[in-house]
Formats: sequence, C-alpha cells, structure tokens
Amino acid sequence: MEDGDKVNTKKMLRILCEETGVSGREEEMYDIIKELTEGFSKDIKQLPTGTIVVTAGNKDADRHIMLDAHIDRIGLIVTYIGENGFVNAEPVGGMDLRALPGTVVTIQGKENVTGVIATLPPHLVDKEKGMTRDDIRIDTGLSDSKLRKLVSQGDTAVVKSFFRELLNDKVAVSALDNRAGCAVIIKAAELVSGKLDNIKLSLVFSSQEETNESGASTAAFLLEPDEAIVVDTGFAKQEGVPSGQSGEMGKGPIISIAPVLSRRLTDRLMNTADKLGITYALEVDGGMTGTNADGISVTRGGILCAVISVPDKNMHTQTETVSIKDIEDTARVIAEYIIGGAEK
Repeated sequence: MEDGDKVNTKKMLRILCEETGVSGREEEMYDIIKELTEGFSKDIKQLPTGTIVVTAGNKDADRHIMLDAHIDRIGLIVTYIGENGFVNAEPVGGMDLRALPGTVVTIQGKENVTGVIATLPPHLVDKEKGMTRDDIRIDTGLSDSKLRKLVSQGDTAVVKSFFRELLNDKVAVSALDNRAGCAVIIKAAELVSGKLDNIKLSLVFSSQEETNESGASTAAFLLEPDEAIVVDTGFAKQEGVPSGQSGEMGKGPIISIAPVLSRRLTDRLMNTADKLGITYALEVDGGMTGTNADGISVTRGGILCAVISVPDKNMHTQTETVSIKDIEDTARVIAEYIIGGAEK
C-alpha cells in the first residue's frame, strides 16, 4: 500500500475511535458510518437493535457474503444521582476495573459532563483490594441542582482518551475493540469496490456485542448470507498473554480455528493470506470463540463462519494499541478472499 493509504486508514480509525456509541447507544455511529462508506454503499439502514447494515455490490447476486464487526464500545451507565456532585455508575460491558480509578470520563447527559472516577489516596485504603462494580462513583464537581438538570439515571459515559500515534506505525486509544474491526471491513469493501458484479456484500456494524451479542445474530437472521466473516480484535503478544492465544503486532492478523467455525472457510482465509505473503497467527478454541460468530453460526439453519482478528494490546483500557499495518493486512486478506480466494 502507498503511504497515502496508510494516512487514510489512520484518519478513519481516529474518526471511529473518537465517537461514543456505548452498547445500546449505537445510533450515535450512524452518520459516521454513512460518511465513511458513501464511496461504495448501495444502501444503508439501522436495525431496531442499533446494528448498522451497509449493502455493496450486486444486491441480486447469488453469492452473499456478510462481513461483521461490532461497533459498540464498553462504557459506563449512570445508576443513581447522589449528592455533592457525585453519581453512581456501573460498567456496560467488560470494563477493566483496575484501570478506572482516577480516570476522566464524559457523561452523555443533556449536555456532555466531564467527571473523574473517584478514588481514595492509596495511603488510606487496602492496597490489595481493587475497585468493584459497587465502588464506582463519578465526581462531576457540579452543584446538586445543576447535576440533576444535566444528568439522569440511564445516561451513558465513556472514558476520555486521546488518539496517540506511536512508533512503528502503531496507535493507542480507547475503543479499538472493535473500531479497528470496523476499519478493516470498510477498507476491505473499498478494495473490492467495482469488482462485485457477481457478489452481494453486506457490511454489518453490529450492536451490543460487549453485552449480549444480539446485534450480529439478529442481523444474520434478517440478511440470510451464504457465509460470514467476523472481524474482531484479539490479544497481542505481551508478557503474561498465552502464546497460543495471541498474535504479534505488525505480523498480520489472528485467524481462529474452532468447532463452531467452518473449517473450509478458515482454511481458505489461511490460503489467501499465504497467497498474499501475509503472515498470521492462529488462535485455537475447543468450543466457542467469544465473538459474534458464536451467534451467527447457529442462526436460522446455520451460517458458515470464519473469524479473523487484529492483535490488540491493553484491551478494554484507555490505551488499547494496534498496528495500522495489521489493519491493512487484515483488510487485504478479506478483500482477496471475496474476489478470488473462495469457492464461487
């Protein structure tokens, strides 16, 4: 790829990660996805679950491929309005509670309200005891009357995180799980744009993966694709992460093997990567994958599924880290698979 393409990928990823869209609030992402896919989209709609579906290619084609990447992000939800500017909250999805104390958050109230996850000085607490779900208090600094005018129970909040460019074409920011996957399927669709005369392509930006995985399975039920490729983030290699469940950043995607997945589709993804000279890691599971493929594969009479992931360090924190090269290589594998790497 040319350097200009890398800049475009990085810019797209920044746009995606700086948006909100906590599970259950995916409608906030509709305009962004519409703008990012307008170059190849034939149709875009948002389903009742919040899932966004973009149709590309020939809508009357016999072969129908679904690319899924969940668009929701983890966050917090306000459970109680307290006193002295404090509100209680609990996680939406798998928030890493170890990383929360002292974190700046934005509450999406009637206006955006900045707050800080309150924590006592370490001198005054048991250092071995971590934060629990019941401990989460957000200090807004507002008067009680002002707080109640702006914030209500059920408002969502996201951690405040800045998009950082790191060395060796890496970036760090929150929500890379799974806005990195969303960037992959957009890039893949761009690469095959104009080459889909005999293929219908559905890009599914699915909702609520972090809470119940409902968005992908309901979309699959509606769309009835012949096959589905699920794109998510996986564990990047680092100290303490099992080697067999991770991939090295900058060395290509992670391809999953599991009973719930189609081995034929998985093998074709691997063969396609080999054909392109793109290295990859394998993640082998003895049952389910922990991704949207678990629900998609058993929708209706069953749908052939494969899973390919972008290695991600510091997952579910404010500084998730990925390689731009891995995003682009994953998109290249999928694009080549769509055009030439699968059975017609």
